[in-house]
Amino acid sequence: MERVIVFLDNSNIFKGFRKYDIKADYEKLKNAITRDRELRGIFLYEGVVYPMSHEKKNWYEELSNRSGYVIKTSFNKIASSGAIEKKVDIKIAIDIISLAYENAYDTAVLVSGDGDFVPVVKKVKDMDKNVELWAFRYSLANALKEELNQEKIYYLDDILSKIKISI
Repeated sequence: MERVIVFLDNSNIFKGFRKYDIKADYEKLKNAITRDRELRGIFLYEGVVYPMSHEKKNWYEELSNRSGYVIKTSFNKIASSGAIEKKVDIKIAIDIISLAYENAYDTAVLVSGDGDFVPVVKKVKDMDKNVELWAFRYSLANALKEELNQEKIYYLDDILSKIKISI
């Protein structure tokens, strides 16, 4: 059975959920991505503002306990330019590559459309690992699209009705 690890750039996809005005059920999202494969781990990366809100802490706790997500946060830092640095991409890159070296998965599932991940995708493919990408159509970097075969790219837009929380 194919072993997968999911690397979810929450800062990246949360913008899409907001754009489409939905709240996503992350358990349903996990199931839609994993399908009938062996899930070896699911990591959620996010830059957070310190101090973290009580609501955010509870959400992380629920995701971890109920759905098995491993939460990896970086506290946001304001750069001299005024931009917010999250360092999330670096954490994701290190984990994807180091877990590939450890042969922890057959397929790395990257949930992000960020073009910064092109070198990571190339490296993982050079290591004879599969890479699957899930992103929103509007935010998928062309460089990432060109790096992967079309059948390895999935669009979150197509599963919104399956993963949204019904109120």
